[in-house]
Formats: sequence, structure tokens, C-alpha cells
Amino acid sequence: MSASTLTLLKNAVILPLDGTMDAFTGGVYTAGGQFVEDSLLHRGRPAPLQQHIDHLAGTYIYGGCLFGHFGHFIWESLSRVYAIRQCKDYPILFISPNDTVYNMHNIFFKTIGIRNELILVKAPISVKNLIYSSPGSSISPLFITDEQINGLQYFNFWENGEKYRTVKEKIWLSRSLLNNGKVTNEQIIEEELQKIGYTVIYPETLHLREQVRLISTADIVAGFDGSAFFSLLFSEKIRGRFLVFNRRRGIPETLLYVFRKRHIAFEQYIFVLEPVKEKWPVSLFYHPEPEKVIDILGRC
Repeated sequence: MSASTLTLLKNAVILPLDGTMDAFTGGVYTAGGQFVEDSLLHRGRPAPLQQHIDHLAGTYIYGGCLFGHFGHFIWESLSRVYAIRQCKDYPILFISPNDTVYNMHNIFFKTIGIRNELILVKAPISVKNLIYSSPGSSISPLFITDEQINGLQYFNFWENGEKYRTVKEKIWLSRSLLNNGKVTNEQIIEEELQKIGYTVIYPETLHLREQVRLISTADIVAGFDGSAFFSLLFSEKIRGRFLVFNRRRGIPETLLYVFRKRHIAFEQYIFVLEPVKEKWPVSLFYHPEPEKVIDILGRC
């Protein structure tokens, strides 16, 4: 099925996610017992088809896998947004390693204009009418369709006088408050950047709408690579210039791919960082040359 195809599956069977976000079983079967291949991600395996213990009458939308990690949520849990926007307000069925739908999930969907009820499938069920669509984005294989990008672009901050601003706004997307996946001496960089006119932003403390406003209207957006940059997917238009620095051994291809797909000008800077701790799930690195990062941004 192409990314733009919606299919109505009659009496499809949904098997819950069993495992973790990194390795699991689950998925969707047709009424005839055929596994729907792209109902799972690359790291998932079909669960053995079994007798369902419940039946849902009515019409529902298949949402895929629901995760809490921001990057995976955007790439994988929102991968069918393009299709959801074509449907009525039918409830969305997700499979997930979580026990409940997090409040952040409900807030996030409502913020981007999707107010459908979110339901986790925690036991095998059959569904009378299941609206099924192929994912519009994926980490492996790496792709995001034009339909999916159009479905994500929800905010426009360009009708409120931003274009008449005369002071150049420069922001640094900080990861220094996080416990994992950061550069341990990032605060040294932040302190110096504040002296030369940068505003340090802590994306995890901001509402999504504010994250998108900042990242789409600032003249300069800089930071160590991370999920916060994916907020640019939700803006209809991007104003500024992006400078991305690696916080591990390199910059993830997912981020570079998004810049290219959105036709956004960006610069990437790669340094040899020193690992402090690399054993999954904790990743910490030390930047041996923070003054070079400061120098690059000082010339912007």
C-alpha cells in the first residue's frame, strides 16, 4: 500500500505489543489470518495469531506503536497523522509497552488538532471496521512522505508581525537539564553564549506550541543534535539558519534527512567527543573544545 492509501479492514485482529520499545511482538492480522506487514516497525516481530478474547463493534483507526521517547514518538507514533487527518473523529487504537496513554500524548495530539480518543490495545481483539494506513514515516528504513510532512505542518507564526522584527533572535537548544544523552560540559558553552546574545532554551520544559514558535521564527537555531530539532516538522514555514553540533560520534541521519526534506538551510559541525558513559541506555560525552563551538556561533 502506498502512504496515501486508506484501507477498511473488516474484522481485523490486533495483537498487543509484548516487550519493550526496542524489541517486541504484536501487530495486525486480516480476518483471513494474513499478517499486515507494515503494522509493526522494523524491530518488531509478528505475534502468533490467537483467538481474540474481545470484539469491538464500530469503526476505529489503527495508530501503530505508541512510545514515550520524543524522537520515536514523532517518527513512529505519529507516522499515520497524514491518514488520521483524512478520517472522522473515530477512536485511534495503539499498541504500546506502556500500561496507559500518558497525559503528554493526549496533550500533544490535541495541540496539533487531533482530538480523537486514544486507546491502548492490551489484549487480543477483533475490530469490526478498522481504518488501516501504511506509515508515512520510518526510522528504518529511513523515509518520510510528502503526505506525512503536510499532515504534521500545523502551526503558522508568520501573521503576527514576526517578519518586522529588527533584532536578530538567536537560540541554543539545550540538553543540559537531561540526565541522559548529553554533553556533560554543555553549561560552559551556554554561559558564554548568553554573554553574546543567545537565549538558552530548555525544550522539555516548554509546551509544544512554544517550542515550534521558537524554532521556526528565530534567526539562528543552534544546539547539539537531538529530538528537539524535530519540532520544525510542525511549522508551515521556517525562518532561520540552523547550526547542529554532534553530541555523540556523529549527527544522526534522521535529523539531516529532515532538514533536506523540509529544504532548510543547515550547517553541521563534527568534533571528536570523549565518551564518559556509552553503555545503553545511558549515553554521556565530554566536549574537549567548547571554545570552538562558542567561536563558530559568535561569528553568526
